[in-house]
Amino acid sequence: MTGVVVLLVLAATVVVTWVALMLAEHDMKAIIGDQQYALLSGAAANIDEQLNARRQMLAALAESVPGDVRDHPGRMQEFIDRHPTARKAFYNLVVFDAKGELVHDERHHEAGAGLNVAGRQYFDDTLALKAGVISAPFRSQLSNMPVVLITQPIFDQRGEVTLLLAGSIDLDNATFFEQISAQKPGKTGFIFIMTADGILVQHPSRARLLQHINARAGRNDATEMALRGFEGWTEANNKEGSPGIYSYKRLKSINWIVGARFPTDEAFAPMIAMRHQAVLAATLLAAVAGAVAWLVIMTLLRPLGRLRRHITEIRSGRAEIGVLQRRRRDEIGELSTAFHELMAEREAAQERTRMIADSMPALIAYLDRDLRYRFTNAHFRDMMQVEPDSMIGRTIAETFGEPFYQMLKEKLDAVLRGERVHYEREGVNQGRVVQLMGDMLPDVGADGSVVGLYLMVMDITERKNAELTQAASEQRLKLLTDNLPVLISYLDGERRFQFVNATFQQWFGLDPARLIGQRLVDGIGAEHYQDAEHHLEQAYRGQRVTYELKARLSDGVHTLETTFVPDQRADGSVAGVYSLTHDTTRMKEIEERLIQLARVDTLTGIANRLMFEEILQLALGRARRNRQPMALAYLDIDNFKTINDTLGHGAGDEVLKEFAARLVGNVRATDTVARLAGDEFVIIYEQVHNGDEALRLAAKIVDAVRCDFSVAGAPMRITTSIGIALHALDGEIAAELVARADSALYSAKRNGRDGYAMDGAA
Repeated sequence: MTGVVVLLVLAATVVVTWVALMLAEHDMKAIIGDQQYALLSGAAANIDEQLNARRQMLAALAESVPGDVRDHPGRMQEFIDRHPTARKAFYNLVVFDAKGELVHDERHHEAGAGLNVAGRQYFDDTLALKAGVISAPFRSQLSNMPVVLITQPIFDQRGEVTLLLAGSIDLDNATFFEQISAQKPGKTGFIFIMTADGILVQHPSRARLLQHINARAGRNDATEMALRGFEGWTEANNKEGSPGIYSYKRLKSINWIVGARFPTDEAFAPMIAMRHQAVLAATLLAAVAGAVAWLVIMTLLRPLGRLRRHITEIRSGRAEIGVLQRRRRDEIGELSTAFHELMAEREAAQERTRMIADSMPALIAYLDRDLRYRFTNAHFRDMMQVEPDSMIGRTIAETFGEPFYQMLKEKLDAVLRGERVHYEREGVNQGRVVQLMGDMLPDVGADGSVVGLYLMVMDITERKNAELTQAASEQRLKLLTDNLPVLISYLDGERRFQFVNATFQQWFGLDPARLIGQRLVDGIGAEHYQDAEHHLEQAYRGQRVTYELKARLSDGVHTLETTFVPDQRADGSVAGVYSLTHDTTRMKEIEERLIQLARVDTLTGIANRLMFEEILQLALGRARRNRQPMALAYLDIDNFKTINDTLGHGAGDEVLKEFAARLVGNVRATDTVARLAGDEFVIIYEQVHNGDEALRLAAKIVDAVRCDFSVAGAPMRITTSIGIALHALDGEIAAELVARADSALYSAKRNGRDGYAMDGAA
């Protein structure tokens, strides 16, 4: 016994230590995973911003194409030369006519011989939608490089697409990938980008660009989850079997997925070393504790050994029972006196058994092999109107008549063969019909033969009535759930369907009756089960969980939101899980549309105040992290109120739209233009090295605005005043930077307008 105790102490110490370390490692994984996902989300937002900036720049360029250039594409080079910002933002700018023929190649200053893109997805989609699109990645026929093409239609005076302007991004050398590559997790981790179809857009191995993520042999469960719509972080093995923490985030502007891998060995190297040291220390501690326990147990068991010798002497007749009556003041003394008290307590126990049996609302009896009553409780008097004492020694037939015995004979014969019998029947109690439930248990002797039987009969009339009421209630509940546009089911502890409503038939064509008793994975398929498994595990641990997934119904792909609600017992354990699934497709579409409308100025198509504030916060964060200064320009249109008052608000709106287009066309790809209100605009200049560079950027805007506007069919000179504030990386918040730029704007106006001024704090 001492050896067992030592082993138990050793095992318990090692297990507790190991479990504690595993729990700590689990918490650490969650922290690292959340941090990695947050960094990845920032990188994804940066790519979205840059893609949207290029789309807006290309749209502004297409809108500003003059009529003579539309009619004579050969003049396109001269027009594009006047927009160096757009040329810098793209690897190449090309123009196709409405039939798909290449009519201009900006990089080579000529049309490609015989190149026609009619029938390609990006060309056909642009013509059909009459709007710009971002193409799938492909290898360019002009440059033989992996590229993504951003398109924008150019319309004639009738609103028909006459030309298609396209800007290409070289995926092998794209500058906006450099920032996310620098944010790779750890020393050996990396960030990659793929399309929703699995085509690699960015990867540390350039040779894999435009290849499918699964082109190499093997399987990565995390990547498969991401391709099915998963966002967040998870732990999985790569195709070589090496574990890592994977994070995935989808872009909003294009159907791409940004992913990151952080090798587990690198992330948890300190925890692994600590685990081995802690287990070794716990083992040594348990060994010492076991040795001490062995000495203590041997000392404590000596009185028990003496008691054992006394009992042996009593059994052999060498001693009287009086030796057990020594009044020791410990557990051994209590054990000795317990033997004397045992027989007295046995009689008292029998009396208590009789009292309990008489108090129970059930017929309780014992019959011998000849079916004669040997024990009956007082309830026979209340229920059968027979005195219990008068039944002793009599058979069932003698007590209740031959018909009653014949009714029970088959069951009695089964019990005498050694079988347990349970039955329900109707009976009569004081003139009313009642429902009775009976149980007969065989009393098996030492030789295996049946020497009698135990009988218990209960009145279950109230329970039966309750069952009927419950059945009617359940029928009404099922009628209600079958007509709700929601998947409703209940899974037992073994994850088998115990309830399924009719919506399963309507959505998936699955017969609810055939699903009952099936395992969840068999009912919904391995793919959907894999999406649900992690959330289901949480529900079986007592947590209410909600998640989304994409699923194909009879009319197409839908977004489904599933909630798992644990069915908890009184002791806190989970008996099963309720599953409720709603179709949120329409709600998601409306939500995404409202989010987009809330971030874009409806008149000019550029960012509004809300989007500006979000981008400014991100830009300030990047400036602090990368130690790269930035500048904010606050500008408005000189004498804009006079334009509204003299020519009307319609003319004022035209000026605002052209003014916004010129701003977008004269900033860098990394800059952001936004309209705050009225004629107030702002420009976020990122990676501005000093004040001189900020002033050169402002001068470029002033010069671009001075070119005559076309207002109400006549040329009009428009000027602007600009205030510049340079962010000095000293912890300045966004509101302070905006206030300094606004103050500089008023300085520019005091200096005579049509110019710019820099805040003195810069």
